[in-house]
Amino acid sequence: MSTFKRLAEAPRLPALIIAQLRFQALQCASHRRLSMIGIAMNSRRKLSLLAAATALVLASCAEPQGGSTATSSAPEPTRAAAAPPPPAPAAAPAPPLAPAPFTEAIARAGEKLLADAQAVVGTGPRELIIDPLIDGSTGQQTASTVAEGQQITALIKAKAPAWNVRPLTRANLSNGPLLLVGTLTAVNTRNVATETADAFRACLVLVDLRSGKLIAKKVDRATAGSVNAEPTAFYRDTPTWTRDKTVSGYIKTCQGSVPGDAIDPNYLLRLPAAALLNEATIAYTEGKLADAYRLYHDARGVAEPDDLRVLNGLYITSWRTGKKKEAADAFNQIVAVGLDAKRLPIKMFFNPGATTLLKNADLQAQYALWMREVATQVGGRESCMKVVGHTSKTGSAAANETLSQRRAAVIKQSLERENRKLVTRLTSEGVGSRENLVGLGTDDLRDALDRRVEFRTVDCS
Repeated sequence: MSTFKRLAEAPRLPALIIAQLRFQALQCASHRRLSMIGIAMNSRRKLSLLAAATALVLASCAEPQGGSTATSSAPEPTRAAAAPPPPAPAAAPAPPLAPAPFTEAIARAGEKLLADAQAVVGTGPRELIIDPLIDGSTGQQTASTVAEGQQITALIKAKAPAWNVRPLTRANLSNGPLLLVGTLTAVNTRNVATETADAFRACLVLVDLRSGKLIAKKVDRATAGSVNAEPTAFYRDTPTWTRDKTVSGYIKTCQGSVPGDAIDPNYLLRLPAAALLNEATIAYTEGKLADAYRLYHDARGVAEPDDLRVLNGLYITSWRTGKKKEAADAFNQIVAVGLDAKRLPIKMFFNPGATTLLKNADLQAQYALWMREVATQVGGRESCMKVVGHTSKTGSAAANETLSQRRAAVIKQSLERENRKLVTRLTSEGVGSRENLVGLGTDDLRDALDRRVEFRTVDCS
């Protein structure tokens, strides 16, 4: 019986983990990476069977290929190495394309991407799955990243009709499909950090999961006014933003790569969990809260313990379905992850230009929960904390500096009212718009994360 057949019949081993092992088995040449993955998996609870399976894959990778069982009894004689040719002069990088309207920029990038990919893998039948495209600064899905995925899907159907485009789900991972990932990131074309973003950089990458390598990549730029950076429902409703190591692996796969590179192992390792999380997020977007609640709970068993998409999903689905105690427990874990990382950003919406929070009844109830949980956890630790206020780029730098300081002071006072022991352990400061994540200066949902409050763990002086 084959290794994977035995594993598939083993009790309690999730099907998506089997899919993950299939991908790794295809990478027998990448012995070192498999070893690293085996070590990482071995440290996780309830996955000792997976660690054993990884070891079996490694053992099969070590067998001679092509059916030969002969072994070498002596090393080949060493030959004198020829002098390497002088390196070719590096080609000057192509200048960035001028920003175009969003649909035009995505069309020209997508067409070039498909042409390059077909030159590598041909035009024959293939499965192709799309891991939903995200904002490259925040990790959020937005209205335009969704539209970008839809536009690329239509382009593939027109230009590569033999490629069957399917969503990222557990069932669609098992046959070594092509995989599309992409980011959309606000940038300033003059590279001036103090100015608002005036364009979005679109990055598209196609990966062949049979080889584990990037086969094509294209980058283009869209005008800022043609991009809708408003987050989708799930990312709008969650209490914190999610550029954790899982999302960072996705972004690195797109932005920190060139064709021919192996897929980022941190991303590949978490791809099966990402499939389950995508199913959960789709259910949430469609208003199927009970299904989303169940799927986020399922994802918790296979994702990283500090995966913020899981914790945010558990929080928001519990809150929306009236399970306030479970929501508090989930937020408590979000706070713990942030404080352990020494940085916890919270989305607290202030009225524009003011230090008062929005007077929405549901948000007010959530803010009260958040302040209570933060105060409780910080009070139970020996370290101190700095409350850092942020603003968007709207207005002058001096006005933003003052406003961010006042907002941080308001939150600090709220925490001190929750727990008087914190009076000597909290400080506050404002950084204005110097640490913007989006940088559009629109003062609406598109750049809501620029108006965040962060809690940073610091040493007590």
